[in-house]
Amino acid sequence: MTPVTTTRREHTVGRTAIKAQEAKARARTARLKLLVERTAQDERIEDAAAVALLAWQDRTAAQAQVEKAEQAVAAALVLLGREKVLLREMAALTGIGKSACARLLRFPVAAANGASDSASKSPSPGGESLVGATLR
Repeated sequence: MTPVTTTRREHTVGRTAIKAQEAKARARTARLKLLVERTAQDERIEDAAAVALLAWQDRTAAQAQVEKAEQAVAAALVLLGREKVLLREMAALTGIGKSACARLLRFPVAAANGASDSASKSPSPGGESLVGATLR
């Protein structure tokens, strides 16, 4: 081989090595960019999941408060029923609505003696269910 041929090969090998290094550098840069984007996405996912979890806990607490309030309303409606107040009159007095009153009257409520009581189970003084009797 002549010295010129050897130099060209070395020059070509050197160029190939430089191109490979440049390609690796570009790949590294692209990978770092993807890593940054992936990290940002992970943070957004974690933030959204945390918001959902906190909101669900708030919902559960609020739902417990609603159930407690409905129990209190049901107990009051049972007392109204024992006073022979008709369902439509209960609705007018409370502003709750006939269908909601009827639903609440089916709730089991604690009686004064601690036993479970429900308007649909305990008959009114006339012998008929408060719910059925007060639908007039």
